Amino acid sequence: MNKQVLLINITRMGDLVQMGTLLQRLQHEWPGVAVDLVVDQRFAPIAKLLPHLRHIIDYDFHRLVDESRAQTKDVVTLYREMTGWAAPLIEAGYDRVVNLTFNRRSGLLASYVGSKEIRGIASPKDGDVVIHNPWMAYLTDVHSQRQFNHFNLVDIYALGGSGTGPFAPLSLDIPPGTAQWARDYFEPHGGQQIPWMAVQVGASDPMKAWRPELFGRTLAVLSRQTRVGYVFIGTESERKAIETAQIAYRQAGGSAPLCDAVGRTTLPQLAAVLTQCRLLLTNDTGPMHLAVGAGIPVIDLSVGHVDFRETGPYGPGHWIVQPDMGCAPCGFDQVCLHHACKDRLVPDQIASLCLHVLNGGAFPETFTGIKIYRSRVDEDGLGSADICAGREDPTIGWYGRFWRRFWFEQFTGRPSLVPMVPEPPPDWKESMAVLDRLLPLAAGLVSRAKELVRLTARRPLPVSALQQMQLEENRERQTVVALSLQSPATASLAVALVRDTHNDDGHELTDMAESRLATYRRWQKRLQKVATGFRSFATPQGLASRGKPRAIPMAWIG
Repeated sequence: MNKQVLLINITRMGDLVQMGTLLQRLQHEWPGVAVDLVVDQRFAPIAKLLPHLRHIIDYDFHRLVDESRAQTKDVVTLYREMTGWAAPLIEAGYDRVVNLTFNRRSGLLASYVGSKEIRGIASPKDGDVVIHNPWMAYLTDVHSQRQFNHFNLVDIYALGGSGTGPFAPLSLDIPPGTAQWARDYFEPHGGQQIPWMAVQVGASDPMKAWRPELFGRTLAVLSRQTRVGYVFIGTESERKAIETAQIAYRQAGGSAPLCDAVGRTTLPQLAAVLTQCRLLLTNDTGPMHLAVGAGIPVIDLSVGHVDFRETGPYGPGHWIVQPDMGCAPCGFDQVCLHHACKDRLVPDQIASLCLHVLNGGAFPETFTGIKIYRSRVDEDGLGSADICAGREDPTIGWYGRFWRRFWFEQFTGRPSLVPMVPEPPPDWKESMAVLDRLLPLAAGLVSRAKELVRLTARRPLPVSALQQMQLEENRERQTVVALSLQSPATASLAVALVRDTHNDDGHELTDMAESRLATYRRWQKRLQKVATGFRSFATPQGLASRGKPRAIPMAWIG
């Protein structure tokens, strides 16, 4: 009998499309696997475009949340409705449940359905939240150290929900009738005699949307440089921003034909419209991922709190424009009063990049105030991006590549094929000082955890001694975390340590103490691996001249 997997993904449209690689990876792991998907009713039409799905189980989760908050139905009624709906999921007897929605409600559903293996957030009977699978746990760490994260959400989904495997691009299965509808849609506007370019002016969050008037000016500049037509996409809620862009376009002398598809397509029709275009110029939005799945190049304007390393266009051949500012991207918990990053993106420069992508001419060399990246597939078969214009902060760039290799090797147990940076980090001396201070503290934490395990096994239970030892352990852990956060060489380890301690499992005291001991040992081992690798730079070979390749130290592998 073939394996069965249940995926839970009930939040955003883009997240659904970004599952495409996971769906293909599951087929690589278990050929012929039957995969079912729990999805919010609003996004079921998009789910139907995804390959390798057996059943799509939709529910109006949006209404459920509204009714529970407004208390229009009592808790018992809501519970009965949900248990009745979920009963067939329990009966299916899934071999694996992969929860890609990171909240307590989805965790309750994952645990209620049950499985031999749950990956992602689960909520056991005690009502707490636990995270199963290191990749899924890493996803909760990203926002704390996001400047050093080089894993796209697509790859985290695939690695966490399945495992390693060959590169698999995002893809959509558009029905022939819908594809023909899209071809017919353009006929009154000139059909395929005109090279069409899609434009997504709006975004669900205004923070991550470029200024509409700058979109308009960009399109006007481009219309004077090449033959092109523009199709505006988006929802009716974005109509005001789109009209602002169109007014700015006409005022700037734009002469190319405009086609307005705003609010006039279903989601499958929108995907089909995108297949008829040569390029999408967009903010970081759900339609951006649709375009990637439809197989057209994307120029992603990455502003506000958007980090393209996390959610940018996946796979080779896309472009990302990021403001060259120290605060970009800003954090999700920050309130920006100026949005100055959006003004760093100049219409003339964006138009020249569009021209390069559309016509394939020489890459422009006059970009200022921005960084431009081109997406690719790296040596491990994961999504990546190379900088083509502008300059990365040396420290951020170095540690981004370092942690990319480190966590891949830690979580997969196999060496990364991505080359190691040949020179030490710019802050090598400072990092070594922190590492040297942390190593004896790590040994002390492990020693205290061992003592806690020993004390919990004693009978009668030495309550006072346990309480005193736990106080000392907590105090030492707080010291360790505070010190670790001072250096990018150890901060990511500290974030993982904090999360792991909250994720410790066990119902009996000894079980809990042994789980804590395992957490400290894992952190100590990671710390020692980083320290060994950094010490290798102190050798004459390690401090070779900049740019000169050298062998990767064996201590850094696996």
